[in-house]
Amino acid sequence: MTPAGQPARRALLPRLLVALASAAALALGLLVVVISPRADAVIPLSPVFDGLARGVDSSSWQHPHGAPVDWHAAAASGQSFAFIKATEGTGPANRYYEADVEQARASGMAVGSYHKARPAMDPAVQARAFATRLQSVGGAQLPPVLDIETDEGKNPEELIEWTHVFLTELQHLTGRTPIIYTYRFFWIDRMANTTRFSEYPLWLAEYGVPEPTLPVIGGWSEWLFWQNSETGEVPGFSGPVDLNVFAGTREELGAWTGPVTPGEAPAPQPAPEPAPAPEAAPAPAPVLDPAPAPVAGGRAEPVTIVVPEGLPAPDGVRLPETVTVPAHMLDQIPPEFR
Repeated sequence: MTPAGQPARRALLPRLLVALASAAALALGLLVVVISPRADAVIPLSPVFDGLARGVDSSSWQHPHGAPVDWHAAAASGQSFAFIKATEGTGPANRYYEADVEQARASGMAVGSYHKARPAMDPAVQARAFATRLQSVGGAQLPPVLDIETDEGKNPEELIEWTHVFLTELQHLTGRTPIIYTYRFFWIDRMANTTRFSEYPLWLAEYGVPEPTLPVIGGWSEWLFWQNSETGEVPGFSGPVDLNVFAGTREELGAWTGPVTPGEAPAPQPAPEPAPAPEAAPAPAPVLDPAPAPVAGGRAEPVTIVVPEGLPAPDGVRLPETVTVPAHMLDQIPPEFR
């Protein structure tokens, strides 16, 4: 899963800016190749994985210069599932998202979506943006995925709390238990190898090995998906694509698909009973707008009114069944509104 690039501007200055940006991007790319703990060539997988479902994950990087993906060709080559990037940070990412979801489904693949975490931004807002885009495509989906592989300056304690807020909010909004995508070095070094999230399914990225290293990170005893390469060659794709293995057969993969619908909202808490009113002082309290003296035929006693059902009220506020008001207040209401 690779971050998307940035476009250039118009006019004079652009040439210089584009040149600088290109040089910076090239330098960064070379740096990633040199130091990334995940960058490795494709190597043959252990025979123990024979018969397990294989799949890809895709973003705008798989559409160089707008090139299409032939999902039918990918499916025909043995790819059973696809995870497609939906959002990054607080908004949509990957302009090909809807089309890729539709075409991958039409090819017979099981389809899921992932969100690229930006820990410098609000986790709940990101979860809502992701859930909205998942629901926009509807249909049966694999569980939603949190792709967390950068800290953006946060320490492990802050990252752990950020992750907790995101996953909790996403699970409530989608009714699904999310999958966590990460890689060994990041989780061990940046997340302090926390075991707090081991109840969530793991999608582990580890390259250059015939099978994932044991023991698994973060208290997980097993992985659900394994991303074994980011330089795969798959028919239908015009460039390299990430390769993945599911810990089960194609038939077993189907059990992980389902609808993405909002979870059940927490039950509203009843409003606390009001404290008893203090006893009235002997002298009446002054009023700013004295009531007019009762007239012949007017009402002098307080009046109790039944509160209609279904009136809107703020969350957590319970309206009383009745209210008692001074009689003169009713006398001031025009007849047509009584």
